[in-house]
Amino acid sequence: MHALDPTAARAVALRDASTTLVLRDAAGGFEVLMVKRSPHASFMPGAHVFPGGAVDAAAGSESTVELAARIGRVTRVGPRARAYAAAALRECREECGLDLGSTRALQPWSHWVTPLGLPKRFDTLFFVARAPAGQVPQPDHAETTTLEWVAPRAALEAHRAGRFPMEFATVQTVRSLLPHADGPVQALLDHAAALADLPPLHPRLRLDAARQVRGIALPGEPGYEALDGD
Repeated sequence: MHALDPTAARAVALRDASTTLVLRDAAGGFEVLMVKRSPHASFMPGAHVFPGGAVDAAAGSESTVELAARIGRVTRVGPRARAYAAAALRECREECGLDLGSTRALQPWSHWVTPLGLPKRFDTLFFVARAPAGQVPQPDHAETTTLEWVAPRAALEAHRAGRFPMEFATVQTVRSLLPHADGPVQALLDHAAALADLPPLHPRLRLDAARQVRGIALPGEPGYEALDGD
């Protein structure tokens, strides 16, 4: 992949987005629902992702004040939390046919910002939620072509073997589930509800002289501070 030149890169506007890790109890732990994006999608074609999309109009059962206190403070998005949460519910309905009910079903899990240099950039909140009882997810066959329930370790093993394509932030998010992967969904949700601070993570691209992407660095990793970023 070729990164944009610095001037063009800084002209790309960030869009707010939401994605949801829908979880269900399984033998020996839990599984997370992942959908495969259409090969014709304009963003991450063919990749396995969690249901999600861009934020637009705000809605939801909780007030802006309630959501700002419960989600906005932890993720540092303030009153924008209402729009993020509403988008998370909408995308679960549209991409996999699951109705999570209300914004109270969501707990914030992480906060990622697409690296500078890519043609599309998102400021994304990742939520966790329990799969609603009695509902069977279905792909929309437009943005998503297939879906499956997968244990975190199995997803990472399949990714390493080249059978389960995932982008960087998705891989890191699946890895973040591993400390909780042998327990029930409720234990992970309780952990998420107790999180006090989820500052945005700003990965940076490692580029060669021709601005080809050779890797991605996270804060604290060697060389991170010397790379271009926000």
